[in-house]
Amino acid sequence: MDSKQSKAIQKIEKAGLLEKHNQLIAQGYTNPWFNYKLLKDYDGNLDQVKVAYNENKKRKDEQNGKALKILETMGWLNKHQELVQKGFIQVKKNLKALLATEGDLAKTIEKLSIKKTFQTDQPIDQIIEQHGFKVQYDKLKEMGYNNQKRIVRLLLKFNGNLESIVNKLLNEKDRKSKNYKKKGEKCQKDKTSEEFQEFKQKKKEFKKKLEQIEQNGIPRHRAVKLLAIWNGDADTVVKWAKQLKPQAETQTLQEPQVLAQE
Repeated sequence: MDSKQSKAIQKIEKAGLLEKHNQLIAQGYTNPWFNYKLLKDYDGNLDQVKVAYNENKKRKDEQNGKALKILETMGWLNKHQELVQKGFIQVKKNLKALLATEGDLAKTIEKLSIKKTFQTDQPIDQIIEQHGFKVQYDKLKEMGYNNQKRIVRLLLKFNGNLESIVNKLLNEKDRKSKNYKKKGEKCQKDKTSEEFQEFKQKKKEFKKKLEQIEQNGIPRHRAVKLLAIWNGDADTVVKWAKQLKPQAETQTLQEPQVLAQE
């Protein structure tokens, strides 16, 4: 059992779902993380968990079937089989890697191997020593690149070529810097534009109209609606409200009289 599975078991135990997890294992549902997730999602209902498991399996089988058809169409089934023999058993990942390398098997194996390296519990220092990238790794850390996994991936991708790695990192940094600069310029430009100034002026005018209507006893939320109805004419809104108010008061006074007569 690797560390990832151990963490899943710990979570299962903490959630009090170990007994149900063991029942699932006995029935062939052996993925601890998936068991934990589904047991949590379905409040420990084993029947619902099994249904979800089977639906997921069916969906995966369909996706793998489509991937195999594409591999067959591309004439890469033999290459896929070779990848499977080397331990790369996921059809979709194999297809994706082959497409990325235009069917180059050696490059595909190299690409998949880099990803597989990070799916093991092997410590980063050990990976570095194993591939002989200690000098380059230390140099990159000295330069301020502290993301260990990122460094290792780049070292594996560029086979330890420090110049290529630094160029890639600098290009990324430069691209981000340009994007931020463009955003800054855009914001500055927008604020000084005629369109923005016009919007600002209209906003001020609208605020004044709201204040005018509110001073006549009309709540803000209602004032906004009335301005929309009367096309932003505050005077008409106030006039209309004043005409309506006496009618409402008269109606209110008449109601008790009607009730008294009854």
